[in-house]
Amino acid sequence: MSKKGRKMLASTLKIIFILFALLANVGCASSRQISLEILPGQEERYVKGIHIVGSLEQNSFIGMYTLSKSLRVNSRAGFNVWFRNVGEESTVFSIENIKAVILNDAEETPLQVNIYSYDELVSEAEEVASISAIFAGLKYLGNMSAASKAGYSRTTGSFSSAEGYGTYSETTYDPAAEQAARDAAEYEVRSDLSRIERDKQKSISALSSILRKSTVLPGEVLSGEIMVAIPRGIDESASLTFMFDAAGDKHIFKFRLNKMDK
Repeated sequence: MSKKGRKMLASTLKIIFILFALLANVGCASSRQISLEILPGQEERYVKGIHIVGSLEQNSFIGMYTLSKSLRVNSRAGFNVWFRNVGEESTVFSIENIKAVILNDAEETPLQVNIYSYDELVSEAEEVASISAIFAGLKYLGNMSAASKAGYSRTTGSFSSAEGYGTYSETTYDPAAEQAARDAAEYEVRSDLSRIERDKQKSISALSSILRKSTVLPGEVLSGEIMVAIPRGIDESASLTFMFDAAGDKHIFKFRLNKMDK
């Protein structure tokens, strides 16, 4: 197998593994309610029902809120981050300035939480499209194989004569029927690939709000969403902590994760 073929196979197996993992967790992943825990020195406010917390330090102000009131274990959760440079020098801000951990109330060792970069999310959307295209291609090959037989028909029957009874069979070929089946297969695969490309572009466009690395001048504001991977192993009561290192300042935000009542 060529290097390109091995790479495609590895990518295919990876996506299939992800799909099976997602299916395996449908119905069994438990939910947690998210609520802000206001720390000393922080301010809170509600804007159109959204609970926002803010932290002001010497060179930076950071606001944060969750995009959902609940999350599922072994899934993802989204948060909005709002950064304002109140210092006198420009600074670079991105997810590289953010660390996240989950700590169960009954334990002392935190669970590391991955924050997805924009590039990771785009790559994931492209991989999903690639595996969908592979499946569309396999379906096309099956349809073309069936089309090669579509022009043939077999007729069977029986007859009687003065010499006795018997059966007969006859195979006929209709090239127009085969061509029609081939045309249908071609149309279907083109439609499938067009839909896959539209879905991919839609998924990537939806990532435009993701926080990306930017230089923030004094007085400027940068805002964006971050997506985090919520790991397994979360107890019924835990906390999700975000630690920011921005413009030389330290900010900490804490969210409570409590099991939802059925």
